[in-house]
Amino acid sequence: MSESGAALPPIDAHLEILLRLVDAQPEAALKICLTTPGGIVAGNLVGSRTWADRWEHVVSTATGAEDAADHMAHLAHTVRSALKEADAEPGAGDGLHGFIHLVDVTFLSVPGTATAPLWRGRLGDVSGWALGAPADRPAS
Repeated sequence: MSESGAALPPIDAHLEILLRLVDAQPEAALKICLTTPGGIVAGNLVGSRTWADRWEHVVSTATGAEDAADHMAHLAHTVRSALKEADAEPGAGDGLHGFIHLVDVTFLSVPGTATAPLWRGRLGDVSGWALGAPADRPAS
């Protein structure tokens, strides 16, 4: 039970180990498909620091103008620093991850090919997962 009395979601030890692996090796990335309430998400599982670095770059690029890009990159850096000070990476005090981070993402539950450079989701919302990228043909 949590402090509020609500039941905690079960911990997927296998997924937690993968998260620790990619956090420990900043250059590491694992192809993975996740089942969430919003649908299936596929991408490369990366550590929180790697994701944050990429997030700063994406935010800077998305703003366009140089002055705005610098301002937004500074905002991304400020958020990241605040999280480190609050000891929120990973898992806010209990040693477990609260969020999962993907890069080079494809959303498989929507028509067409919807992609994004980054995705961050609550680990408690992941109901299933598979290592590897989605295949165009069924596995034999």
